[in-house]
Amino acid sequence: MTVWLRQPFRTDSVLTGEVKFHSQTRLMKKRFLWSLLIIPVLFSYCEKEEEGFTQIKGIESLIYQAIKAHREDNGLTGPFVHQFVMVKEAQIYSYKMANDAEAVGTQGLAEHWNTIHEKIGGTNDQALVLRTTSINEDLILSELMQLSGGEDILLSDVTQCGIGVEDDDAGNHYITVLLMKVES
Repeated sequence: MTVWLRQPFRTDSVLTGEVKFHSQTRLMKKRFLWSLLIIPVLFSYCEKEEEGFTQIKGIESLIYQAIKAHREDNGLTGPFVHQFVMVKEAQIYSYKMANDAEAVGTQGLAEHWNTIHEKIGGTNDQALVLRTTSINEDLILSELMQLSGGEDILLSDVTQCGIGVEDDDAGNHYITVLLMKVES
């Protein structure tokens, strides 16, 4: 009786293939580990300032549109944009007035103007503040124009605008209008 034993058949090409497979696997593992080490470093360089987004309220946008239309009706058709950095500072100032941290008036705006100038520059700073019970943009525009120098300020040589509106518990609306010129 004859017994045949089968031995696995190996050639140099199969052995070479296995060696290549194992070296590729090791290379992939190394690349993976390096990427795990490098990714956190890259993210730390890509971090943004943690200021968040400035959300413009509907009434703020409506007041801006009313002011822009008033300027256009008076022949001022140049650039006039609702600037988000200015909106944020106007919102902060209105919030302070609504919460009695600041008296109604422009006397406490210096730090907000400094923040704006650090971020976007600009000249010809103009501001109006108002406490009102009205929430209609046309009535608010009319009240702004009745303030001392209000009409002149709204029609001054400016290109940027920021509107902030905050309410108090008594139903008053505190409105801050910041205007300035930024050369393009």
